[in-house]
Amino acid sequence: MSLKTLTITLILLACLPVSGQAGKLYKWVDDEGRTHYSDKLPPSDIKHAHSALDEHGVTIDRVDAAKTPEEIRQEAEEARLREEQERLAEKQRAEDRVLLRTFRSEDDILMTRNGQIQAVDTYIRVTQANIKRLKHTLEEMQANAAQLELSGQSIPKKYLADIEEKRQALKDSYESIIEREREKNRIRQSFAKDQNRFRELKKLEQTSDPLLEASQSFSEALLNVYNCGEDKACEKPWLRAKAYLKQNSTTPVKMDGENIVLTSSPQESDDISITVSRIFDRKANQTLIFMDLQCKDTSQGNSLCSKGEKAIRIKEGFQAALSDTPQSPTTPSGLEIAAPNE
Repeated sequence: MSLKTLTITLILLACLPVSGQAGKLYKWVDDEGRTHYSDKLPPSDIKHAHSALDEHGVTIDRVDAAKTPEEIRQEAEEARLREEQERLAEKQRAEDRVLLRTFRSEDDILMTRNGQIQAVDTYIRVTQANIKRLKHTLEEMQANAAQLELSGQSIPKKYLADIEEKRQALKDSYESIIEREREKNRIRQSFAKDQNRFRELKKLEQTSDPLLEASQSFSEALLNVYNCGEDKACEKPWLRAKAYLKQNSTTPVKMDGENIVLTSSPQESDDISITVSRIFDRKANQTLIFMDLQCKDTSQGNSLCSKGEKAIRIKEGFQAALSDTPQSPTTPSGLEIAAPNE
């Protein structure tokens, strides 16, 4: 306390009644910056910061200024954020404990991930086998319908309905494959996060980026899918898809429907049969164009479709051929990369 302030305080104390000298002296600064001393604090100034002084002018108590509504709201928000951060931190600690109890090494993480992906791949292989049967059945039914027309007979309505039912089953199978690839991506993304966190907790060297590798695997798996977005935006890409099919298939078109174009089954080991189908993705509420390649069911034919240069070129060029703008051959057109726990 400065000498001047102390002098003023003592003078004010001396001026107070004897009965008041045993009580408190209040000191505060009003809105205009003026300092006040009094043995009573006016109600209008209670909101200001003030101090209580004893008979010697020594501060014995301090009261902060009343908080404004905005300050009260801000403090409440800060408290909420602190609680949320602590909740998230505790959740992370619990997840870390589970992670370290579940896996002893990165190899454990990868083995568990690969097991789950393998289970999904088994489902995909079963679906692909069913697709082959459906395409063969559709081809036969379409040929029978064409023969009836050539002979001047009308095609029974039930037969036409059966053809449409098989077409829809084929489209559902394609949609199922897309969803299973998304499921595999969710598995990869989830285990990639576990792998990164495991490295952090064990202080292991970050030799790669598991999340990036997971995203790349998903992109490569869906090179044969083009996302139109809204259905009305699919007309031009659909025409391009049909042209792309005719340009690259080695077998002739057997069925040319509104939402599916199917070429005949491969006859030779170097044949590539192509089907393109326009699918409404109910989960994403978007329209997709799916391209399916089929080769002859021989070792040479299977190798051609899985890793042959021509088949790879057809897959890699599909999205760019359907798009108005150039794309990277490894980026699915508009297909989301779903986060884990979606």
